[in-house]
Amino acid sequence: MGVWAWIQPVDRVWKVVSDTEKGKISVYNEKNNLIFEQKGLSKEAVSLIEKEFLGVIATNLSDPKANAANNRDTKKPVREYNSMYA
Repeated sequence: MGVWAWIQPVDRVWKVVSDTEKGKISVYNEKNNLIFEQKGLSKEAVSLIEKEFLGVIATNLSDPKANAANNRDTKKPVREYNSMYA
């Protein structure tokens, strides 16, 4: 089961709950009201939606490894001056 935070362009955050075992995806608005639900999906379909759609537009809240990778302090690389490209 996956829980995702899907940030909307109007400063709202929707919660998406995906369950590969049950073949179900549910979308809740900021007031936790169910606004969309799809049932009867195959495990492969739910996995594809998680990987190709939610993985791009949303933040996975249920995967501690993904959250740790996003939260660690990373330094921006400093580019070396190259007169050839100046």
